[in-house]
Amino acid sequence: MKQFGGAEITRFLKAVDRHAEGPFRIVVIGGAAAALSYGARGGTIDIDTASNVAGLQGACAAARKETGLDLPVGFVPIAESPWEYESRLRRVAIRGLRKLNVWVPEKHDWALMKITRLLEKDIEDILEVSGTAGFDKSVFLKRFIEEMTHIEPRVRLVRQFLAMMEELYGEAEADRMEEAIRRSGS
Repeated sequence: MKQFGGAEITRFLKAVDRHAEGPFRIVVIGGAAAALSYGARGGTIDIDTASNVAGLQGACAAARKETGLDLPVGFVPIAESPWEYESRLRRVAIRGLRKLNVWVPEKHDWALMKITRLLEKDIEDILEVSGTAGFDKSVFLKRFIEEMTHIEPRVRLVRQFLAMMEELYGEAEADRMEEAIRRSGS
C-alpha cells in the first residue's frame, strides 16, 4: 500500500478544503497526525480521525480526483485515548485553509493512543517522533497513571506501555515506571 507523507496529506487537505461545503472541524490521529505535526516521515496509508467525517465524504472524493491521491479518510469510533486529551488538542497551521480546521492530539496523548495498539509501525512512529519532537517521560507516566485507567485489558496496556518506555528510555527507567504504576494502584 502507498504511504503518504506530510506534504501529500497537506496537499490533499487543501483540496478537501476547496471542495468542502462549509466550515468543518477534523481531529486527525494516528500516523497522519505524526506526519502533519511532529516531523514523522514514515508516512501513513490513511487519515484516521476522531471526528465523524461523513459530512466531508463528497469533498474527500473531489480531492482524490483533483490531486490523484487515493487517500482514505475515516472516523475511528474506538480510539482509545487519555481522558483529557481533547483539552490539549493542537491546531495544525496549514496555510490557505478557509473552511477546514485541522487539530491533532498533543504529542504525548498521540503516543499514548498509539501504545494502546502498539503494532510494529506504532513503535516505529513513536521512536521517530521521539527523535523529531521529543517526549517528557514524566508526562508519559503522569498521564498513564491518571488518564489511561479506563482502557482494558489493563494488564496488556501496562505491558505495552512499559515495553514502549523501555524502547525510549531503557530498562532501568521502565522498571522505575512499573514500580510507580504499582504504587499508584492503577
